Order: sequence, then C-alpha cells, then structure tokens
Amino acid sequence: MIALLATALGLKFRDGVVLAADRRVSYGGFVYSRSMKKVFPVNDRVGVAFAGLPADFQELYDSLIYNVRIFELDEMKQASPVNVAKLLSLLLYGRRLSVLMYAEVVVGGMGPSGPQIVTIDAAGGTIEEDFASEGSGAQLSTGILEREYKPGMTEREAVKLAVRAMKAAIERDSLSGDGIDLLIIKGEGISHRFLPVRMSWERVEI
Repeated sequence: MIALLATALGLKFRDGVVLAADRRVSYGGFVYSRSMKKVFPVNDRVGVAFAGLPADFQELYDSLIYNVRIFELDEMKQASPVNVAKLLSLLLYGRRLSVLMYAEVVVGGMGPSGPQIVTIDAAGGTIEEDFASEGSGAQLSTGILEREYKPGMTEREAVKLAVRAMKAAIERDSLSGDGIDLLIIKGEGISHRFLPVRMSWERVEI
C-alpha cells in the first residue's frame, strides 16, 4: 500500500469550518514539489482537502466538480457537504476493485443545519465528525485536535488550532511540509490563506 502523502485536516467552529493541507509532494526520500495545492473550493459553501498522490486527487477533484455541477443543475440547489461526500464516495467506491485511487478527502462546509465535516477514505467509506485528519501526518495532527478541540470555537481559535495541528505533523512527518493552505468556509462564502512554514536550522561550525 502506498503511503497517503501529506496531511489534510478539517474542523468545525461556531460559524463555519476550517480546512487545511500542506504543499509538499515527495516520493521515497526525494521532494518533487514545495508548491502543490491540496485544498480546493467546490462551490460557495463547500470545500475539500486532499491527502494522497497528486495525479489521483487531481483526477478525483475534476470528476467531482463535473458531477457536482450536474447534481446542482438537476436539483436546482447548491450541493451541501453531505452531497459532495456522497458523490466522492461513489467515485471512489466504484474504483475499488479495478484501479484504487490513492486519495483520502476531508469535506467541509455549511450544510442545512450548520457546519459539517465529513471524511472519505480511499475505498469510499464516509464518517461525519467535528474534526478529522487524513494522510501520512494524521496521527500527529489528530493528537493535537483531540486534546485542544472544543465545540463552539471562534473562527480565530479554530484557525490557530488548525495551524498548530498542521505544524505538529510537518515537524515530524517527512512527507508533509512547505507551507499550509487554509480554506475558511462560512455562510457568507469562502476565503483562502497561505502560511509559509520553514523549519529553522542553526549554523554549526565544524
């Protein structure tokens, strides 16, 4: 099984959700890119954060956008986080016996009853949570989220927690790094922020 590269996470706060992912792409011990974006909007109220192989999650995202637009035209309404998660689940489940896509997804956004976070694994299984993390750094970031997350957080508190959890993964997971993309989704729309992250090294005289 190929390691699901990168760290992607999401968490709810009082008025919305925060999605986050790093920008590193690496195979084996080599870093191929430090600028791969892995967090994307789906519509004005839903976004996705990916962990996995870039070719797989890019294809999955393109297929998702196509299917979401068809759904929205047919239903004459915007897709909710649960609608998006179900479409992703069908796309991944349909590939499980042929060519498995190495991608895990955190879906977040504003649903009919408020903020929602749903995770989808590589075989299409879905779980709705208050917070979630996927990818090679998931264990590290989940430890921070479990200890510090609380319901009803403000946007500022949620963003700070997302950044702390991402930094914990980046510091210890060699497959994650090179900056943090944040997608903040509220009722009035989506905003994007990027935080560069560089590990500090002291000069050593020999």
